[in-house]
Amino acid sequence: MQLTRAVITILVSFIAMQLFVSCAAFKKPTRRQYTKVKKYPIDKPFVYYNEIKVVNDKLSKDEKTVLGDGLRTQLDDSLQTVVKESFVFFKKLESPAVYDTAYAVNSARNMEIYLKTEGYYNGKVNYELFPFDTIYKGDPEKEQIRVATKFIANTGPVFRIDSIAIIPNDSGRNYLLPLQELSNRNLSQSLLKKGKPFSEQLVSGEMNRLVELFRNNGYYNFSRDAIYADVDTVFLALLDPLLALDPIRQFEVFQEAQERRKNPVINVYIRTKPNLNPSVFQQFTNNKIVVYPEFKGGDKSDSIPYIDSVRNSIIVRFHEGKYKPSFIRRNLKLRTDSLYSALKVSQTAEELNKLNVWQVIRIQPKLSTEDSAKIDYDILLIPYKRYTFSTNLEGVFNQPLNQLTGAGNLVGLGVNFGLQDRNIAKQGIQMTNTLRTGIEFGLPPINAGLQATELTFSNSITWPRIPDKLFTRKSRRWLNRKTFLTSNISIIDRNINKNGSFALTTVSSTFGWQFQTPKNALWRVSPLNVEYVNLYDISTNFQEQLNNNPFLRNSFNQGFVLGVVNVGYKQPFRIKKHDNHTAALRVNFEESGALFGRFKKSVKLFDEQLFEYVKADAEFRYAITNPARNRELVFRGAVGAGYLYDNDTSNMPFFKQFAGGGPNSMRAWPLRSLGPGASRNDPRTGRNQFFSRSGDMLIEGNIEYRYNIWSIWPNTLILRGALFTDIGNVWNFRNQSNRGNDTVVFQLKNLYRDLSVSVGTGFRLDFVGLFLIRVDVGYRLKNPAYPFVLTNDGWRIPKFSDAANLFNGSEAARNWRYENMNISLGIGLPFQF
Repeated sequence: MQLTRAVITILVSFIAMQLFVSCAAFKKPTRRQYTKVKKYPIDKPFVYYNEIKVVNDKLSKDEKTVLGDGLRTQLDDSLQTVVKESFVFFKKLESPAVYDTAYAVNSARNMEIYLKTEGYYNGKVNYELFPFDTIYKGDPEKEQIRVATKFIANTGPVFRIDSIAIIPNDSGRNYLLPLQELSNRNLSQSLLKKGKPFSEQLVSGEMNRLVELFRNNGYYNFSRDAIYADVDTVFLALLDPLLALDPIRQFEVFQEAQERRKNPVINVYIRTKPNLNPSVFQQFTNNKIVVYPEFKGGDKSDSIPYIDSVRNSIIVRFHEGKYKPSFIRRNLKLRTDSLYSALKVSQTAEELNKLNVWQVIRIQPKLSTEDSAKIDYDILLIPYKRYTFSTNLEGVFNQPLNQLTGAGNLVGLGVNFGLQDRNIAKQGIQMTNTLRTGIEFGLPPINAGLQATELTFSNSITWPRIPDKLFTRKSRRWLNRKTFLTSNISIIDRNINKNGSFALTTVSSTFGWQFQTPKNALWRVSPLNVEYVNLYDISTNFQEQLNNNPFLRNSFNQGFVLGVVNVGYKQPFRIKKHDNHTAALRVNFEESGALFGRFKKSVKLFDEQLFEYVKADAEFRYAITNPARNRELVFRGAVGAGYLYDNDTSNMPFFKQFAGGGPNSMRAWPLRSLGPGASRNDPRTGRNQFFSRSGDMLIEGNIEYRYNIWSIWPNTLILRGALFTDIGNVWNFRNQSNRGNDTVVFQLKNLYRDLSVSVGTGFRLDFVGLFLIRVDVGYRLKNPAYPFVLTNDGWRIPKFSDAANLFNGSEAARNWRYENMNISLGIGLPFQF
């Protein structure tokens, strides 16, 4: 409780400080820009602040911001300011340089050059100085002479691309024709489009695309150094010597020239440099591929006796025979007698790496000694150890105070054992076995002795291939192709000596395939999915709780799932018009009983315990990043629905329902404490309260703004922050079990009433490249639970008087915090998939 109060106190202080800073009126740019100035020159004017204003009525606010950020990078080094942020609100200016007007002159010149690279060839940058402002005047120890500079960038109209010529053969060099034809066939992928604003970055990107295109089509020696961009803003019609002889034509040309001044254009030509080595324009084909699957760092190919397996000019050279040659060849994207492709080289390295068999993968292409127009390859693979054994010990102390377990101190101990085999049958087939054992016992004076036991065994087998005949002909081009079989059995006994709650056995097994298409879509297809849940050995006390608590009773549905269609799809997207925008889509579908449910009359087990349902869900994520300012704005939407169609007296099985709340959902509610619909709120019963709410349907939306607070250890340990809002809920579908209880059933007319809204903030401690720990604090701005929904549709706008409840230890204050706030702990950023 003390920790909770401390966290809330810190958050309230930060929010108050943020409001103060935001509301402060900056009458002068030399005042209140920073909370502190450190190590400044004494008795000399120093660089305090630089303002950049972009003047262009045709640019949006965001476009002006992006251009302004680019112009800021052109400030002279001595005009740059080093500002360190701490906890968002505190900004410290460190070691500012002595001011010199020459710095402003150099900066303005650099900015004009930058404007030209962005297509503003007529852009001009001027600057003006604000009067020197002396702070703490008369105090020799504190006196500061601050100087602020304002740069005004009048960009003028942007030049737009008019004519485009890629590898033009205007010099009669016939060896350029194949390159020209290849580029023309792929012209639709060009970044240069007529009418598009010109920028050097755009042209540079197009040149990189061309180099990649040529190197993927046999041009092994082609590089960026072989091409250059030629741009031209001259209106050639004005140079026509016959123009003076035709007054009508002269008038038309002058009119067009006048229009081009208002809307200037530029011609772009990407050419090859003269006097290049002829091998740059030569296409190479793959020749001999030699693979060393048992390579060791110090090995020399001529010092170890190898056994060669040769097929289609692919040589697998081994000396212990740990891997089947067919397994290795099957995972090579390189093919002999095909054109050299840098893409195939990288895909081969990526595919071999995903097999998780070799720890080092090195592909070395080289000119063949047999044919000067061919490429040979040495593929050096250093393997992992075949077997890996792991073990770890877990411990937890719990002090439950809820209606399920009663009061008492519980101590849990668990031991996990893992064994992995990376190379079954010499084909990279991997098997992982995990055994978990655990016990839970109580400490005196309440519930002393053994309280629960757990035994869980998991097995997963992965084959690095899929049956191509079951899929399309293009399946051989797919990456990361795997066949998997996972099985799990868990036995939990919480009724030791008939003095507990229940015993629970769960068994599950899934078989299927996984693959990645060339467009980076990841598919997971399972033609067989089995899950079984059996609750038994129920104590009398727990049975009474089941009878009296419908949500709890629904939490322990018994039966099994047997499905033949289970499909998952994930697709990342790159937004072409905005390099800093990314998106991702995830879709899942599953069913149970569609096939095996037809045998209910002949199979008693199916008739009594088989669940028949369909379930689908989708999630979309959109992110806008600003790397220069370490900011990110993330949007996320999720919908899902499941329908149990064989029984109109029950909802979906609990372990297949949707749940709201927790660190990755509605963060102002604990996990499984939200909904369904506008159902009654659970009263507070104490620490570690048990929540069991879920629903057949989910609608949820989230917005999160992320920023850096403090770089504790640059590029190693960073404290980040976030502001967020979450909107959504879960519902049930109408059936016999929900008859007369419209508050839990989804109805469009009640959607506004049933939606919950939360706002909050959070801290993220980022161990860069390793993991991230986050703490999020959410406030329930709109609570649809009964009885809150009866007043103002559940809207609960905070009052100033509520602040007293944040720190008060009274029972009323605790109830207020329970009904309005939640603190959640998570690992990793939310909404990542």
